Amino acid sequence: MKIIKYICYSLLLAAAAGGCKKDETTPAADVFYTVTIADRTVTFKNETSGAVSYKWDFGDGETSTEQSPVHTYPGKGKYVPTLYATNKDGAVAEGSTVIFIAKTSPVKLDDNSFADWDNVIQYVVTPPATETYFKKLKVDYDAQYIYLYIEAATKKANGDIYDFYLDTDNDPGTGYTTDVTGAGFDVLLEGSVFGNWLDAFNHKGAQNAFDWDLTGATEFYNIGYNAESGGTFKFEMRLSRSKLKGLAAATAFKFAIFSTKSDWSAGLGRVPSPGGAAIQINFE
Repeated sequence: MKIIKYICYSLLLAAAAGGCKKDETTPAADVFYTVTIADRTVTFKNETSGAVSYKWDFGDGETSTEQSPVHTYPGKGKYVPTLYATNKDGAVAEGSTVIFIAKTSPVKLDDNSFADWDNVIQYVVTPPATETYFKKLKVDYDAQYIYLYIEAATKKANGDIYDFYLDTDNDPGTGYTTDVTGAGFDVLLEGSVFGNWLDAFNHKGAQNAFDWDLTGATEFYNIGYNAESGGTFKFEMRLSRSKLKGLAAATAFKFAIFSTKSDWSAGLGRVPSPGGAAIQINFE
């Protein structure tokens, strides 16, 4: 559960009715409130002074006259809630803020468990029987990260090299093309994930040219829990959307993963299979 707080300050909407003497006019309310977001439910804590009544417009067509309401938004998106505070003379002051209701992920990298992945069911890839290295792949995301869960027929000590090809603009007409269909790859992440190196590259030049610029990006990935059992190595990781070209503003992306021996002597496996379509993830 992700919690975000906002603070909103007052804005005078209308003064008291004309014709009153200055010393008979009550100052407009000083609008102040905080906002706490947990998934789609928002708690408004009203700390306004000088008001006798309140009206909330939550920005989704719903309203409330409670002092500090709790409101559940219908879906993800951008909303502008506004509080109208009325003083005893009928003067109304208002305060607005902008909130974003975004998808959250159940995945946690620091819980020493894969149990959180049991709740990830939308993007699950089980390779065909002809693929003997990769056994399962799951993907999830939120506003900040892309999360990956990988099961492979290997050992951590092998130090296998992984190439993550990302079509970050979801446009097959740009980026590097391979035998993976429906994608032009704009970003390549290459390295031994458990050998403490993974580099980020941006594609340049012609689509059929393996031509990349090292970006120099740092802290764009994190490794979570990993475990070996019965000849299968399982691990989880996440990618920072803001650190990789095009992912921060993307509405979707496609990708493929290739694995190679640590000495580059042979390929180990790939998802998708040769000639298969790139895996597409749609951001809500």
